[in-house]
Amino acid sequence: MSGYDISRFPNLSEMEKSEYTCSICQDIFCCPMITPCCLQTFCEDCITGWLQNNNTCPYDRKRLSFDKLSRPPRVMVNMIGNLNIKCDFWDIGCREIIKLEDLIQHTAICEHNETNHPKTCDVCYCDKTRDHDCVEALLEAKCSANDEIDLLKRMVKELKSEKDNFLMTIQNMSTREDQYKWEEIFPEA
Repeated sequence: MSGYDISRFPNLSEMEKSEYTCSICQDIFCCPMITPCCLQTFCEDCITGWLQNNNTCPYDRKRLSFDKLSRPPRVMVNMIGNLNIKCDFWDIGCREIIKLEDLIQHTAICEHNETNHPKTCDVCYCDKTRDHDCVEALLEAKCSANDEIDLLKRMVKELKSEKDNFLMTIQNMSTREDQYKWEEIFPEA
């Protein structure tokens, strides 16, 4: 992934913006990498993407390949990790602001992360969505069940009618068979 959207960092100073912004994506570094030629820092995905189409540094245009890149010093990684960032689920209601180094752990347990929620509601046992309403879901389920019950009642009524017709046919056949037997025993003279 390219960098972290700069708008997710509240109270970021102008100095921090200029120091920790990738010149390719214009966002805060994600997995920073340093070029050996000019010591510029870029997001790993950004510089990798650049080097797939180019063989020079995007900053000073000197010859560059991926194997020449290096990780930044631990102090820089720590400084970036200490920046405060809004949760990945800020737009859907999470109001947590955490350190960038804690973002992955927070995202995994965030109550707004739908992958952390059961897919079925514990109350009404229907599919659970972010805007789930048990009463509405139960009313829909009741209407659907009532429609199925009405259909089944019609089917039972039709089957009873068919059964009655079938029994009548059997009875008529049986009566005719009895009549034929009597005619064979006592033929009309």
